[in-house]
Amino acid sequence: MRVLDRTTIDKEDLRHMSGAELAGLGIALLNKQDLVLQCTTCGQTWTPQLGADGKLPFHAWMCPRACNP
Repeated sequence: MRVLDRTTIDKEDLRHMSGAELAGLGIALLNKQDLVLQCTTCGQTWTPQLGADGKLPFHAWMCPRACNP
């Protein structure tokens, strides 16, 4: 993925992306309400913590095992 693509993705809210867009990042949204993400490569699940402003952290879509950098 190019740097420009990453910058655009990091400004997107994963909760509003389509299943196809998420699949392109190598993740699946298992629970939209609790924001449980799953890596489609290794199966790792994680829940990014929202900031005080309710926004997702930078690179929240990245697998903790670095499968989809």
